[in-house]
Amino acid sequence: MRLERSLNTRRNIIAGEIDKAVGIVCPFVVRTLIIKIIGIDYLGLTSHYYSILQMLNLVEMGFGTALVYSMYAPIAENRDDTINALVLFYKKIYRILGFIVVALGLAFTPFLRITIKGDIPQDINIHFLYLIYLLNAVVQYFVFPERKALLNAHQKDSVTSLYHAATQFAMYILQAIFVVLSKDYYLYALMLPLSSLVYSIIVGMKVGKMYPQYRGGGSLGEKELAGIKKQTAGLMIRKVAMLSRNSFDAFFVSFFLGLRMSAIYANYYYIMDSVIMIIAVVKTSMAGGVGNSVAMETKEKNLSDMNRINFLFMWLSGWCGVCLLCLYRPFMILWVGEDMTLGPGITVMFALYFYILKMSDIRTLYSEAAGVWWQARYISVFEAVTNLVLNIVLTSFMGLYGIILATMISYLVFNFGGGAVILYREYFTSGRLSSYILSHVKYLAVFIAACAVTYLIGSFIPFKGIAGLLMTGAVCLLIPNIVYFCVMRKDENYEGGMDLVKRLVKR
Repeated sequence: MRLERSLNTRRNIIAGEIDKAVGIVCPFVVRTLIIKIIGIDYLGLTSHYYSILQMLNLVEMGFGTALVYSMYAPIAENRDDTINALVLFYKKIYRILGFIVVALGLAFTPFLRITIKGDIPQDINIHFLYLIYLLNAVVQYFVFPERKALLNAHQKDSVTSLYHAATQFAMYILQAIFVVLSKDYYLYALMLPLSSLVYSIIVGMKVGKMYPQYRGGGSLGEKELAGIKKQTAGLMIRKVAMLSRNSFDAFFVSFFLGLRMSAIYANYYYIMDSVIMIIAVVKTSMAGGVGNSVAMETKEKNLSDMNRINFLFMWLSGWCGVCLLCLYRPFMILWVGEDMTLGPGITVMFALYFYILKMSDIRTLYSEAAGVWWQARYISVFEAVTNLVLNIVLTSFMGLYGIILATMISYLVFNFGGGAVILYREYFTSGRLSSYILSHVKYLAVFIAACAVTYLIGSFIPFKGIAGLLMTGAVCLLIPNIVYFCVMRKDENYEGGMDLVKRLVKR
């Protein structure tokens, strides 16, 4: 079965952006209400619990991604029996993993207090609140996880995006009502597992109607099981690296700097992560199509496609990075007040941090589709260990700067550099790794130039407050794209990239 890759990508992007718009605007409103009505320390607890539970979710080991990868070829070849066996296998494994997460989560409960520096809100039982977040984390393991995987493999992410947007919107409305009327943080938190449960049930029922032929049944052969186990092992190690640059950062802020600084850091990270979520829709919307292309097209065509997509993606990422640099501080002052903002240096660090995180996104998309996780297992271990050590060393005398710098160094060296080496060695064997690296050096130089020019022009804006923010936003909309156009139109991937954009828009 050849998927309609361009059409599905367009649908997924539209639905995904709707979902992300809800997931950015609504939490922003609710976070603001919590800061103004209840207090910022409560957000520090939320950030801390999420970091702990993300570490517990490591037991998932990347199994879901490995299974979706295993579905690409059977879908392309119309092997329904194999897909049914994969669905049943997925369901069984996820239930086992769910019980493991519950057990580990409960075992960690007695040690919660020692992981938090400083005072805790007096009206909060940290153990009861933690159990609510734990319940939210385990819903995904027990309620139709295998059916969501079918949508991902068929490049039908638009279905999950729209249902997720609807359930999340309802949840945020209820949370806002509880915060304003009752000021009860427990009621706010209870909406999380309730929303997750409703969403999983609705999606599961929808997928059952879309794909009635996939009810789950049969068994996998030894060769297929061995392939899943191998890929899962490689993904598990990679997830350790992802964990070290996400959850570990938030955990160390709470541990070394306290709940208040954790909440302030979380506000900054929330803004950056909101931008990441918006443009991540582009990546996730293409995942199924890229997997189908790797299964059916030549390596040379896939390499050409990756270069064109990467060219467009780095232009988009660079523009977003410039906006972060110029709009971060004035926006934070308007939102939470100057006493809850960090210095200009942190703004620069976050903008650069954001851009570096995006440098590997498209390459990772093709690495996942080609299934080279196992070959990259040692790279991921080195990244995780390096980041952990640098976090401990640099945070002790550099504070937040040390946390961000540690993640950037380990990510740039191992994920970007090491990951590219593995992909070109194992899959794009006829391609030139040096061309890929040099293209990113050029893109980084253009990004820095766009930042410098836009920031300089923005510094002449005489207004403050909302007027100043809007004028700076107008500058960010225009100037960096002019810089990018002047430089990037000479790139070898410019024509192909523009043709790809035209086809997506036309369809």
